[in-house]
Amino acid sequence: MTKIVADSSALILLAKCGFIKTLCDSYDVIAPSSVIAEVASEEMIKNYPDATLIANLISKGDIIIRDPEKADFQLPLSLHQGENDALLLAMEVHNALFATDDRKAIKAARFLQIPFIITPKIVLELFKLRKISLEDARESIEKLSIIGRYSPDIIANALVSLMEEKNGKAHNHKVT
Repeated sequence: MTKIVADSSALILLAKCGFIKTLCDSYDVIAPSSVIAEVASEEMIKNYPDATLIANLISKGDIIIRDPEKADFQLPLSLHQGENDALLLAMEVHNALFATDDRKAIKAARFLQIPFIITPKIVLELFKLRKISLEDARESIEKLSIIGRYSPDIIANALVSLMEEKNGKAHNHKVT
């Protein structure tokens, strides 16, 4: 099963779209403890239903907590601790995808040549795997256009890719 090392933004947005459980059923999802502290602390659980959902997935073992071995190493970018640790962990986990929607973390992943995926692309992949319906995928991508910080081009490319996938057409759109 493919491994996904997720940072806070990816976990939160997938929870808000209602697909975090589907992601965990389809992939091995791993997150460092610093990310978990950002998204599922006791304080977050009191205030946000999404945090409760994430905490439940952790308690069931659907989201694995693992810290990078090089936790003291700081990347030369000003990343939050969770993104920094998730990026380092993605470097360590063999054949893992780094799930992030953080612009600086994406730049770091590109620089370090770490394969990454953003939430709209995760939604598209779940549709390709037939884990979610076309309608759910479309609604989710449209919701991400509102709650996420994506350019209109990213959302448009995701929607076009979704429709092309539905119609069985080959495509080379790059959704980053």
